[in-house]
Amino acid sequence: MTDSAPVSESLLALALGKVSEGSLITDELGNTIYANSAFTEITGYESEEIIGRNCRFLQGPETSASELDRLREALAREEAYQGTILNYRKDGTPFWNRLTITPLKDADGRLTNYVSVQRDVTDIVEEREKLSHEASHDQLTGLPNREALRRHLRSELSEAAEDGSTVAVAMVDLNDFKLVNDDYGHHSGDLVLVEFARRMRELLRRGDYIARLGGDEFVIVLTDLSPGTALDDLQRILSTIHTAVEVPMELEGTSTVMVGMSLGVALFPKDASTGRELLKLADAALYRATESPSSAHWWEAAGPQDIPVAAEAISGDLLMYMQPIVDLRTGVVRQVEALARVQRSDGVIEAPDVFLPTYSRGQLLQVFREGLDQALDWASQWERDGIVVNVSVNIPPELLTTPDSAIWVRDALQRHRMEPHRLGLELLETQEIDLAASDQAVSELVQLGVKIHLDDLSSGFSTLKRITELPFDVIKIDRRFFDQVHSRPLQVLTLLAAITKLGEDFGYGVVVEGIEDMERLEVSAVLGAGSGQGFLFAKPMPPEQIRDWVRGFSTPYREGVLTTALGALAYHWTHTSGNGPEHPALEACPLTAFLAGSEEELLHQAVHDGDPTAGQELTDALLERVTD
Repeated sequence: MTDSAPVSESLLALALGKVSEGSLITDELGNTIYANSAFTEITGYESEEIIGRNCRFLQGPETSASELDRLREALAREEAYQGTILNYRKDGTPFWNRLTITPLKDADGRLTNYVSVQRDVTDIVEEREKLSHEASHDQLTGLPNREALRRHLRSELSEAAEDGSTVAVAMVDLNDFKLVNDDYGHHSGDLVLVEFARRMRELLRRGDYIARLGGDEFVIVLTDLSPGTALDDLQRILSTIHTAVEVPMELEGTSTVMVGMSLGVALFPKDASTGRELLKLADAALYRATESPSSAHWWEAAGPQDIPVAAEAISGDLLMYMQPIVDLRTGVVRQVEALARVQRSDGVIEAPDVFLPTYSRGQLLQVFREGLDQALDWASQWERDGIVVNVSVNIPPELLTTPDSAIWVRDALQRHRMEPHRLGLELLETQEIDLAASDQAVSELVQLGVKIHLDDLSSGFSTLKRITELPFDVIKIDRRFFDQVHSRPLQVLTLLAAITKLGEDFGYGVVVEGIEDMERLEVSAVLGAGSGQGFLFAKPMPPEQIRDWVRGFSTPYREGVLTTALGALAYHWTHTSGNGPEHPALEACPLTAFLAGSEEELLHQAVHDGDPTAGQELTDALLERVTD
């Protein structure tokens, strides 16, 4: 290999002049001795205005002091620097500069020059800031969202604990907001929300904070209250806040509307010490305020009645574990069910049957809203990683009788840029709901495009009635159907087949729950269920594990292959009871391989030969295997 030919200074200057990134060369003191044309284009300064000057003249009032310190420290150590810094053009306009500075040294190691490269990355930085703002702010009102509220509360409570001040956390709900949507349409409702947010910004004190959770629900954080006068101060501040709804709100055209507001408030540290607990107590107080018959009594402070039974045992962080739902034919995972868990301070994970019964109505709604946000956020993250799966979340029955529940769901979908059809909302078959009151909520959810699932389906008359009264997309067969599969196998198969056929006739998807072994998997697939979930596939898992699990999953079921006696019984029963097609040819029948070498092999051959009694005899023989 030969050395490169020497390059003339004129050629180097010509080459640097043609590159698209700004280039500077300075002496060891930082004074400019060369600037290319791209630097002139970026900054607006001509070459003669730059030569001999230190580039610190590009800095301005908003340039980060900490970033400048980092730059100076690197240069003082005669090391390279790379960072993004806010600079200013000649006309005064700011631009974000991706700056690289490299020191040059002579053969003896003495510093002689610096070479810098500048790249205008303003568009990239502004887009990143825009995305960051959208991720932490409500798109409709521009107010901070739930995630931003969490961060703010954490910071404010920490400061209040240090200086001994009181913080008030208030949940706000707009009265009669549903009537605005019903009478004037959702666009007018959005105008009311935007106007309310604007008024609140003007009325709140400097340092106070307001966030929108979704729908017509807002949270206000009032800081720097004196512990000795907190309630008196609160009364005065809330009276000012209430003026936001004392003047009509203009809609498009000449129409105006009046709305009211209800508010529940909890105090730190008097009522609770964490943001989560303060929000729960404020929500419970809000519920009492909305139940008040007096419009003058529009707010309530948290009290002992708002603390749920066993609150200490169930307090903690809400987590959403995910359980995959598998296509029984293909083994493809297209959906996961999000299941609520609470992680206590000692690290113990509590199941929902432990903590949900102790929760108030407001707390159940809060769990749903937070759980929905978490589930949609994870679905978005998986999609960015190349894993596209839909997600379903369980609905508390209280949601279906809560005005504007569809708005909460719509806002959550918009926040996470999720198409509505990718969300399933699961309603327990055993939940008691007021159908008349829930009709409107369900109708609005369906209009959004979300899927409604009937969970834990049983076989009673009330179940059949419910199927005909609500527009379900999916029915989920309760795991308890399998409890008697070994003691009463034919009765269980009959019920499972009937419900599966019912779902098919109604155009519903059918998911079988509780698939914990190959028996249940084969039975579900043979009887025609489309999907299943259960421990055989996966237990509910932390959401961060889903990506790798999906990529590595392979279903143990192979269509046309039987490995269990119960699966064989289900297959034979469907082909001899009139619930399925006739047996295929002997060589193609899955029972041929399963029964090979057994006492029942000849019976199976007789069935295919048309023996009128062989079918029942084979059924009885397989029943013996199953019930042994």
